[in-house]
Amino acid sequence: MPANIKEIERRIKSVKNTQQITRAMKMVAAAKLRRTQDKLMASRPYGAKLNELLRGLAGASIDHPFLEARDVKRRLVVVVTSDKGLCGGYNSTIVRDTHAYLQANSDGVENVLYLIGRKGRDFFSRRDWPIHTTVDDLGGGIDLARINAVADEAMHQFTTDQVQEVVVIYTRFVSTLRYEPDQFVLLPLSGGDGDDDAEGSGSIRDYIYTPSAEGVLHMLLPKSVRNKVFNAVAEAFTSEHGARMTSMDSATNNAGDMIDTLTLFKNRARQAAITQEISEIVGGADAIA
Repeated sequence: MPANIKEIERRIKSVKNTQQITRAMKMVAAAKLRRTQDKLMASRPYGAKLNELLRGLAGASIDHPFLEARDVKRRLVVVVTSDKGLCGGYNSTIVRDTHAYLQANSDGVENVLYLIGRKGRDFFSRRDWPIHTTVDDLGGGIDLARINAVADEAMHQFTTDQVQEVVVIYTRFVSTLRYEPDQFVLLPLSGGDGDDDAEGSGSIRDYIYTPSAEGVLHMLLPKSVRNKVFNAVAEAFTSEHGARMTSMDSATNNAGDMIDTLTLFKNRARQAAITQEISEIVGGADAIA
């Protein structure tokens, strides 16, 4: 067998091995996407009901540290990226938008990063932005205790006046094929703010609060902060798995196209070799005759 045909066959085998890997990664991403999307869809009505209750309390004259707007001198920026790559432009989009936000909001304000995801850590550790904490071992899994710890640290930093504002930058899940970078001010809260696209958020009911509106508000505000952080991480991880599934699907299809092209080249090379052998045989027969 000619050397060029052997080389093409080696390349075909290599591409087939890569295709098996990308197909397996696509299936794993699809399974993770279903799990995270189920958790995200289940959490949205809870967040909507919290927002409704807080909007109902917004008119009450109640003092709480989470509602106190302050002169911002130091800001905690929570950024959600992924621990792993191979998910298209998912990470590059969020780190680019975060970097632009930091550059645009640094006049007289010290921005400190709380990074969720190894890709965000790798990007910002090479820049001059100070990093408060990095969480880089979630692996795209929604761990309620770990996510609540992020929210609790943000609340602690704010209530002790170590920071005067907390901002969350994440990727909002729209569909399997679409995600959008987004951001919101986590602290200070404005009563009942947040996304209103979930069920039950369109109207404000007249509730009777027991033992008092103030007591209910003090109980709900920490829950609201934790829920907002949970939803942001769930949105980001769902977007990550959707992006990886789409990326691996494209890689699998591209590998198939490459295999078809290489197979065509191999067949052409084999046909050329056979034609050359026939020509040599005919030439040798003519020479003998």
